[in-house]
Amino acid sequence: MRIAIIALAAVTGGIMTNPAQCAPSERDRPQTYRHIRVEEADETVLSITPVPDASAPRWARNVSQKRFSWSRAQSGRPFFAQPIPYVNPPTDEGEPFHSHNHQPSITWLPNGDLLAIWYSTVAESGTELTVLASRLRAGSDAWDPSSEFLKAHNRNMHGSSIFHDGKGVVYHFNGMGPDGGRGWAKLALLMRTSRDNGATWTPVRAIAPKIEGRHQVISGTLMTRRGVLIQNCDAVPGGNGGTALHISKDRGRTWDDPGRDKPAPTFAEGSVGQGTVAGIHAQVAELRDGRLMALGRGDSIGGRMPVSISDDLGATWTYRASPFPPIGGGQRLVLRRLNEGPLLFVGFTSSIREPEAAGMTFTSAEGKEFTGHGMYAALSFDDGKTWPLRKLLTPGEGEWDGGAHTGKFIATPARAEHGGYLAATQTPDGIINLISSRLHYRFNLAWLKQGWSAQ
Repeated sequence: MRIAIIALAAVTGGIMTNPAQCAPSERDRPQTYRHIRVEEADETVLSITPVPDASAPRWARNVSQKRFSWSRAQSGRPFFAQPIPYVNPPTDEGEPFHSHNHQPSITWLPNGDLLAIWYSTVAESGTELTVLASRLRAGSDAWDPSSEFLKAHNRNMHGSSIFHDGKGVVYHFNGMGPDGGRGWAKLALLMRTSRDNGATWTPVRAIAPKIEGRHQVISGTLMTRRGVLIQNCDAVPGGNGGTALHISKDRGRTWDDPGRDKPAPTFAEGSVGQGTVAGIHAQVAELRDGRLMALGRGDSIGGRMPVSISDDLGATWTYRASPFPPIGGGQRLVLRRLNEGPLLFVGFTSSIREPEAAGMTFTSAEGKEFTGHGMYAALSFDDGKTWPLRKLLTPGEGEWDGGAHTGKFIATPARAEHGGYLAATQTPDGIINLISSRLHYRFNLAWLKQGWSAQ
């Protein structure tokens, strides 16, 4: 048996504690921390302990605990704001910030803030890979400088999701590789929660402690109308092979992966598979009748993006082609239900390498049709049967830096950002907050419907 114990730093307001000597209530109390000590044996996480440090990271400083009053004044008027960067270098000494910043997640908070997290690294397979965070504080027009959010020394912290359940509980899920291990093929699945707008967090818990596949966390945590918590994770480390769903019926206490140890599905039109969604980086939405619907990257069916449907909470899935073109490397989709009812999908018209290889027909605010390229939104008003509204998501002009795989791009009325790992949250005032690998877009349903009329 091999045991690796990794000592790091964390924050508890300067109070040093020894978890082995604490009463359970003290040991389990929420803390402000970013670094963890891990005990591991035989590719299994045995324990995780936050280790104190002297100063709080920027994301935990001066966090308002006053409940924000969301105004819906703009909900009936079209609204679109020019993108702003959320991946900002740190200003505090000693904070990590590497050349490659990628795979984000975002959520709204009860105090009116937005909180975004992502990984920062030199190489995606490297053990230097860490998770950073930034806040857009209520009333501010610029995101805070970044600071470290969660890191275990000498471990690849691959994949993150952050999610507010709308009732004051914020969930953070993360992958974590073995001590010294490179890549993301084998990870443990971690979880912690916050009830004070992300200022303090419960101690990290390995909800799937075995360091193995099906644990690469993807942004897009879902809670169903019946309170079932669903976390999507890539089932494979490659570009095809599908997405696993980790499901909790008791709000995170216990978890099940219905596809674990099941045969790999054949993703074909009309076929049925056990426990695995078609396409990696998949996003899942609940339909009005309680079924689950997912869209993913790779595993294309008939040259189109695959759609998966489950009527038994992810135990089995049926697969078919969607109406959308497939996406590829450096791209990730969004699928979510809007507060107003429609399903929102965000994808790309073609690949990063050939951003104008294929276009799509869109309608301008003036009602004129044109061919556009890049990131676009689609809306379904009938639970995914049809997607009659499609709109290009472009600032319209100027040079922009999309970061990560995307880099610089020129926006025009017919050209949008051509890549990026997307994540989204919708605040109670109706504003859709969409982030790519570096940029934060803000718009609402009225803006999406501008220039469009139902047929």
